[in-house]
Amino acid sequence: MTVVECDGVIAAVSDALGRTITLVRPLSGGQHAKTLVVADSTTEYVVRVFPPLDDAVGHEPQILDRVAALGDRVPRLVATGQFGDFPFIVTSLVVGGPPSPDLPLRRVAEQMAAVLAQIHQLDSVGLRTLSWETPRGDSTIEALGRRAWQQLDLADHVLTHYDFWCGNAMWEGETLTGVVDWSGARGAPRGLDVSWCRLDLVLLGSIDAADHFLAEYERESGHSLPDIHSWDLVAAARSASRVETWASNYLGVGYSDLTESTLRARMDDWTSRLCAS
Repeated sequence: MTVVECDGVIAAVSDALGRTITLVRPLSGGQHAKTLVVADSTTEYVVRVFPPLDDAVGHEPQILDRVAALGDRVPRLVATGQFGDFPFIVTSLVVGGPPSPDLPLRRVAEQMAAVLAQIHQLDSVGLRTLSWETPRGDSTIEALGRRAWQQLDLADHVLTHYDFWCGNAMWEGETLTGVVDWSGARGAPRGLDVSWCRLDLVLLGSIDAADHFLAEYERESGHSLPDIHSWDLVAAARSASRVETWASNYLGVGYSDLTESTLRARMDDWTSRLCAS
């Protein structure tokens, strides 16, 4: 976002809130929306600016209403608006920041599993539903992902976050304080969120943490996932060809060691394990 665009967004947010807003800092770590922390005279807020024609402004408010049961661990809707062709959402600021790269990954797994089990208990009735496409491409993992997708039971829906990775979790020390970025949330099978978080933990460097996350999730939720291998295949098939592009996301939340080459090596090792299973 250019300086001129940023100034325009700040002015539009000020109009939406009916008071003067100033920029505190930009936030990095995602690719979908440009994110800013802003403030009035007393309070800080988060502004997320979406691409033109993005439907997040129409969709996310109902999601934030559904997840309000999680209290201060999720954002509260403050306002929506438009800057030119760019829709934006203003929410409360969830306390915390990305997990420290020094935080043990088993601890990350435990906290992520506990909050995901709570998310999946929330009402998904009436929400838009699963939109993942069948994995494409000619690689072994993509072919296996297509086969796995066709065999999955996609009927049992819960409220899924739809992008459940460490960059969308907020932390203070070793305690998870919140989950943000609900624009993609919808009704979908629980295996979607579980496999996506497992992939994140693998890319962070620990297959053991990914397995610990699964065990903790099943314990916390009371639901077993006998089809998790198929979900893991699908998650890997959907991302294997583009994993290098995630390096900037990880850098934005403090994982400077996750270079393109490191992500590629870890993805290749993971897909080899999945294909051999």
